[in-house]
Order: sequence, then C-alpha cells, then structure tokens
Amino acid sequence: MSRRRCRAALLGASVVLAGAPPLSPLAAAQPADPDTSTSYPAGPAEFSLSVSPTRLVVDRPGTASTREMLVVNRGREPVDVVAEKRDFTGGRDGSLVFRESAPYSASSWIGLAPTRFRLPPGAAQAVSVRIVVPPDPEPGDHQVALVFVVPATAANARNVRINRAVAAPAYITVPGPVDDSATVTGLRAPGFVLGGPVELTAKVRSTGTVHRDFRGGGRLRIDAAGTPVSFPDFTVARGATRDVSTTWEPPPLCICHPTVSVRAEDGSVHTTTVRVVVFPVHWLIILAAVALLVVLLARRRRRARAAAGGAPDE
Repeated sequence: MSRRRCRAALLGASVVLAGAPPLSPLAAAQPADPDTSTSYPAGPAEFSLSVSPTRLVVDRPGTASTREMLVVNRGREPVDVVAEKRDFTGGRDGSLVFRESAPYSASSWIGLAPTRFRLPPGAAQAVSVRIVVPPDPEPGDHQVALVFVVPATAANARNVRINRAVAAPAYITVPGPVDDSATVTGLRAPGFVLGGPVELTAKVRSTGTVHRDFRGGGRLRIDAAGTPVSFPDFTVARGATRDVSTTWEPPPLCICHPTVSVRAEDGSVHTTTVRVVVFPVHWLIILAAVALLVVLLARRRRRARAAAGGAPDE
C-alpha cells in the first residue's frame, strides 16, 4: 500500500502504513518534553498509540487560531513519533483515503508543533495545531488529516518496512452560506429471507458544503415493521459517499418495505425504500413434516385397533 493511498479510520482508529518510504531518522531531531502532568497506564500491547480528540472540528476559526491534540503512548515500549498533515478524501467505509492532493484541502492552513517527539510508555505529548486561514476562502468545510506516525525501526526477512500510525481528521468550517445536506442514494437488503436478523446497507452521499453528522438524536433510522433500529453513529465528509450497515429484526411473516429518510437543509426529505419478503419456508416444511407424521401415526393406530378387534382394515 503506497503513501499516496492508505486508509485510516475516520474517527482516529489505529492504522498501519505498510511499504511506505522510510521517514528521516529521528536521531537528529530534538525530542520535545512530554506532558507528564497525567500518567496513562500502559496496556498489555507492545504498540498502543491514541490521539485525543479523535477528530478536530473548528467552526468559525477566524484568521488565526490554535487547538491542541494529545498523543498518548499506552503501549509497553517507547516510541518515536512524527506528526504530519495529509490531504484526504472520505472513503466508502468511513476511512480517510490519503492523497497527494484532494478537494477542499486545508493542509496549507495548518502548522504542527512539535513535529517529532519521543513518548515513553504511559506518557503523553500535547501537539499544537496552528490554523491560519488565507484571505477570501471558500465558505464551507476544508479538511486535513493529522497523522502521528511511528516509523519502522527494522525490516523483516522479506525487507518489508511497517510504519504504524494513528490519524484524526480536522474539519475547518469557513463561515458563509454553508449546507450540511446529504441524501440516501441507495438501500440494499436481501429480497427474500426466512427470518431475521436482516442486514440493511444505506449509501449516503454528502451534497452540501460541510460534513454531515448522523449521531445521537440525529442518527439515520430505519422506518419499517418489526423492531425499530438505527444505524451506528457516522460522519459523511464533504463531497464523500458512505456505506453504512445495520441489522433489523423483521416480523415473522411479511412483505416489508424498510425506508430511510434524510432531511436536507432546504427542508426537503429524500426517501429510499427496499422490499424484503419474509417467509419462513423452513418452519412450514417442519410443520408439514410434523403434520404428516401425526397423520401416519393416527392411521397406524387405527389399523392396530382394527386388527386387535378382528375388524377388517379400512
């Protein structure tokens, strides 16, 4: 996987950067003093790097502002960390797809300090995120990935170098006529099932100028017979399309039409429906087999009684 197109979880989960060109050595850099005001117990894993917040949302940043990210080493080994910024587009699975250049990039607006530091086990480092907005920016979201890379220190027998990292997206919203509209462009489900649970997958596309959160009370929901269900929390980045899935428990027998609706900024509602036929054929086969067995047993008993009484078989 190249550095130009690698994936990180949208909410900052760990990623592995494999086969990337080696970064410059850390030995020449002066490591920053870590923030030791709080101790973070090391876990059982050799490598466990986390970042907080898991995403950075800056609304109305003004011409210049500063935020902080906290990088924590919860692993058992000390790590050398390189702080980077990368352009990205939103992946269908919610990942960040890193690119050399991407639409709505804010990478030129961002400065990080420190960019190199060493973290002992249980230690944390505050990284300053300096945001300088250029004159007359386009209103809406501008985004960049903040990536904290632990460069590979050794190669395996096949000479494949593995860089490990965590990443967090930063969304910088420039004031103006912004729009967080999104639409559901597709809803997938099996057309025929014997019973639940049923997996439903919605395709959600951002059509506005800022990212759209479907979280908490604003979760995407399924309107259908049976057990009410919502999709997990997710975010659709500006200009991106997401595939999100959930499971739904339908009634035992129905021709159901699960529906997903999304309200746009202008008040219009976009609705997508899929048909699911729930017909428990396997239970009908079992019931038919049981009924046949009951009939055969009843007939056999009648014949036995008739033979015992000397009456002819019917």
